[in-house]
Parts: sequence; C-alpha cells; structure tokens
Amino acid sequence: MSDSREEPGSDETLDSIGTAGVRVLQRRGGYRFNLDAVLLAAFAASEGAPEGSVLELGAGSGVVSFLLTRQFGRSPVDALELQPAVHGRLVRGVALNRLEGQVRPLLGDLREAKALLPAGAYTLVVSNPPFRPRGAGMLSPDEERALSKQELACDAASVVAAARHALAPGGGVSLIYPVDRLTEVLGLLTATHLFPRVLRFLHARVGAPATRFLAHALRNSDRGLTVRPPLIVHGEGPGGYAPEVAALMDPPRVERDTPEG
Repeated sequence: MSDSREEPGSDETLDSIGTAGVRVLQRRGGYRFNLDAVLLAAFAASEGAPEGSVLELGAGSGVVSFLLTRQFGRSPVDALELQPAVHGRLVRGVALNRLEGQVRPLLGDLREAKALLPAGAYTLVVSNPPFRPRGAGMLSPDEERALSKQELACDAASVVAAARHALAPGGGVSLIYPVDRLTEVLGLLTATHLFPRVLRFLHARVGAPATRFLAHALRNSDRGLTVRPPLIVHGEGPGGYAPEVAALMDPPRVERDTPEG
C-alpha cells in the first residue's frame, strides 16, 4: 500500500521526466519544471566532476537531484530549498522515488551557505536558479512562482558564493542561465576562483539564436575554456526533439518546453 504522503493533493500534479522513471510532485499553480532541468542534470553529469557528494542549490521539488541520482548515477545529493511548502514536496518526492539515503532534502537559504553547509564538502554543485534580475519583467502574483523566476531571495552572486563555499578544491559547479547573462555569470565565477571550463549554448532549433547557456567551472583550477557544439532542442526525433535531447527523455510523459527567448 502506498504512503498517502506520496499521493498528489487536490492542488498538485504527479509528473514524470527522463528515462529512469523519475516522478515529481508539483503545485498546479506554482512553478513547474521544464526541459532545463534534464539538460542541466545531463550536462553536470557529463563533465567529469570527481566522485563524491553533490549539492543542488535551489532544488525546488527535486527534479534535478532526482535525475542526477536515478538517471545519471550521481549520489549522495544534498538538495537545498528555501520555501517550506516546496521543500515539503521535495521530501515527499524522495520517498516517492525511493531515494532515501541518496537524496537528502535540506531546508534553508543559500545566502546563508556558510552557516548551513560544510565548507569544501562537495565535488559537484548544480543550480537552476532564478533567471530574471529583480525588477525585470512582470512579477508573478504567486509567491512560489515569483521566487523561482526572479532574483527576489537570491541573485547570481549569491549562487556563485554558495557554490564556492561548498566546493572542494578541484570540484565543479554546473549552472544554466539565459544567454544575455553570460558575461555577468562568467565574471562572477572567475572573480571567486571558479574558473569556467566548459560552455554549451542551447538553441530551440537549427539556425535559431541561442537562448540559454550551460556553464561548468572548476574551483581553483584554470585549465582553459572549451565551448561544446550547440545543443539543439527541437528536431525530428521522438517527441519532436532533436535526437540528443530525445535520448534523455521519455517524450510521451514529459511536458514539452522550449527555452524562452
């Protein structure tokens, strides 16, 4: 018999993503994961960070942490989330995916990383942070969506500082941001001796401008920057995705989401 805590409430949905049966509880009117989550998890897992503990900053309902563990074989993962209600769904999601002992939900503010997290304890840090600077664009009237999309409770500098504190020497941090924030984010990383190692640009279709970038940086290790081939999202593969993206997903059970311009 299933635990009632694992069942979606009247204001929740139970959604699947990826090829390994990951399931995530989400609020119907709140912030909902999109394709960025699986692309970030795949990118972070592919960049050769040393084995060891992983930290997700701003974990939400846990989708990136669950994908890293279940689909890409990285554990243990500490998943830090600020909002108590969202953290509650993260806790339930750990049980739902049978990831006890592999994903540890943490409730707290990444701006307080020095008090919350052990210094240098993680070989890999990942974050799919709020994309929009405070005051940019319309603010959602829903607090959960607003905090997840705009830098109301943290900004890029806070994310980078938390990653720098948490990373072991030689460890790596993987981030995803809109392409118009490239210079800012790379500057913040370099200023804290998190040296950009790999960049990859995301394009909705062949010939379309880049809308997102994935960046992987190493703590205290400046080994030069490699720019990977463009990552094309949509094409003629299963589910309307390009083959590389289709291979990461189970298209019939995943909401299609094109990176925003």
